Amino acid sequence: MLNYAVNYISQLESDHSLQDRGEVMARLSTLGLDDFGEFLLSLPNNRFPRLSKILPKMASDQVQRDWTGNAGIPLLKQTLNFVRSLSYNYNRLTGRPLDEAKILDYGCGYGRIARLMYAFVREDSFYGLDPWERSIEICQADGLTQNFLQSDYLPDSLPVGDVKFDLVYAFSVFTHLSERATLAALGAIRKCIKPDGVLTITIRPEEYWQHDTHTSPSAKAELLEKHHLSGFAFCPHKREAIDGDVTYGDTSMTLDWLERMATGWVIRGTDRSLEDPLQRYVFLSPR
Repeated sequence: MLNYAVNYISQLESDHSLQDRGEVMARLSTLGLDDFGEFLLSLPNNRFPRLSKILPKMASDQVQRDWTGNAGIPLLKQTLNFVRSLSYNYNRLTGRPLDEAKILDYGCGYGRIARLMYAFVREDSFYGLDPWERSIEICQADGLTQNFLQSDYLPDSLPVGDVKFDLVYAFSVFTHLSERATLAALGAIRKCIKPDGVLTITIRPEEYWQHDTHTSPSAKAELLEKHHLSGFAFCPHKREAIDGDVTYGDTSMTLDWLERMATGWVIRGTDRSLEDPLQRYVFLSPR
């Protein structure tokens, strides 16, 4: 961290009247998103023991790599690019700032993106869902305890009660789902988003299969052909079937397939980051 950030955070550390986590996050966010993210990445931080007790600790490098294949500052850069695109496009499509939104992280993992969203909204305006129990356990053990819940692999609905969201995002989720799981998730999200809300997902282009490490050259050729012919290609991993379907693997899809099959949604725009070139951001609104 640069000295101006250290000096500012030191002031917060020494202000013992500052106890509320939401207020701490709001004060930290005035530094800007990169400094906010870099500080949260450092937690717990021996230089700031009081703030380290208030704020969520960061997942270990091993957890970060196990969930994403990357860790530390390189992973933070990818995440920051996505969050900035999310904020810009949400405002572009709705005319509203992100800090007024009710937000859902669908497939939150260990809370990688969730932590950065606290630069915009308080915890009571944010939900994180993941079907893997271990993800939710890690989130809660690290201090992400409010509104982090386990969902179903093939959801008909989501465990959020009557809450309706302004923004739902799913980063590196639909890049791993079977066709059945993809359509189930899109349908479940559709039930809990506001009529003028925004859904942001990431999808993989056909070039992904050139880089896939799980498949043989002949399988890559078959998957690429499926991508070209139907617009959707899925290579399941060796996982336990859920209701007869292996829901998790590696997936590519086209915008044409998404527009044709996601009948409850309208594609409003796309974006991409060169920090993570094989994920394309897609912004959708309810039809």
